[in-house]
Amino acid sequence: MSRVHGHIVRFCVIDCILLLMLLLTGFGGSLSTLSLFMLLAALVIIPLSIVSIVMLYRKSTGGLNVGIANLSLTGSYFLLIGVLGLYFYANGSEGNILLPIALSLLGISTLRRVSTMRNPAYSTWYQSYSNSSTIVTGDNEVMTLCPGCSSILAVIPSKLSPEDLCPNCDCKLVSIEESD
Repeated sequence: MSRVHGHIVRFCVIDCILLLMLLLTGFGGSLSTLSLFMLLAALVIIPLSIVSIVMLYRKSTGGLNVGIANLSLTGSYFLLIGVLGLYFYANGSEGNILLPIALSLLGISTLRRVSTMRNPAYSTWYQSYSNSSTIVTGDNEVMTLCPGCSSILAVIPSKLSPEDLCPNCDCKLVSIEESD
């Protein structure tokens, strides 16, 4: 999960840089109502992106929700710009078709990361860092992390013994001090 998390953080950084570059190009130089809307939207999304990157990197409480909002807005923004660019290109407006296609694909790819962040396994893994290492799931079963490899495990605490091992790294789940 830490690799997936690192990938999402890097993806947010790349999205923020591309959004900043798009903002600095001035949307082709014309100041139409549409360009003004896109400029204002970019000015709102960039601070959200920076806050999201910091919160996700630190695994802060609430960072998951801010990250989902960031990726949703950024992906929708890129997709909107790409689709509008394709529409203007199809209506005979001068310009390159490559940028709208690339922005549309980037928007779709960014929106796909939201489903990864909403995945229960990822959410549980992330919350274990921001809240505590144990999450109660009901029926006396808890979600916890292996002390050796940080794998998410569902265990029943009353049935744990010092001989129980992690199925991934064969590390003991209960230390001798805890069992006394």
